[in-house]
Amino acid sequence: MKHNWKIGFVAGITLLLPLVLATTTLTTANAANKTTTSKTAKKAKAKAKPKAKKHYLIVMGHGAGDPGARGNGTTEATFLRKHMLPQLRKYAKKVKGSTITFYNPKKNLVSDTLYHHKGSYKLNKKTTVIMFHLDAPAGHGGHVIIHKKHPTKRDRRLAKVIKKYVGLNRAYNGFSYRTNLRNCNVLRHRGIDYSLVESGFITNKNDVKHLKKHMAKIAKADIEAITNEKIK
Repeated sequence: MKHNWKIGFVAGITLLLPLVLATTTLTTANAANKTTTSKTAKKAKAKAKPKAKKHYLIVMGHGAGDPGARGNGTTEATFLRKHMLPQLRKYAKKVKGSTITFYNPKKNLVSDTLYHHKGSYKLNKKTTVIMFHLDAPAGHGGHVIIHKKHPTKRDRRLAKVIKKYVGLNRAYNGFSYRTNLRNCNVLRHRGIDYSLVESGFITNKNDVKHLKKHMAKIAKADIEAITNEKIK
């Protein structure tokens, strides 16, 4: 009798062992599957939501009946749209890490903002605005008008472009902090980042000469400075 119960116990354990092992294996497999599925889902989610590109809006100053400054047989609005705009558009197409759009050159951002309550009031707050202008009445060189007391890295890069191809206005040494420009104040109060580039004096023959001669290089360097992306 003693030997019989021992034999029965051993036989029972032997029968249960495969079931226990099978259950353990199944549990481990399910856990592994859940982990793999979770990782796959996270990867798929990451691929489905690529990082949004930074958006820049480039604006040619004046226009729509406002000629801006005059000098050397042309106007600020005409010079910017005839010489600078085509080159900026050309190189804006070459960047890959940012999105660049242009404000309608037939319109005037300032008047759209101040007289029609559109323009800067309608821009997305995540947009960075870059405005191009020419200075007057007399002087030499350009500078960057900024909305904070200290220039950003982008402002510094833009100033380097001006210095290299035209020269800096000694009165500002590269930067001018302004809070009295009404359209810019709309941008500033709305929390929209911006830089206003005074590319040189339209009344200075040498400034205009250098701008025309190096316009393609200037435009390429400006786009690189704005986006911090090297164009091949």
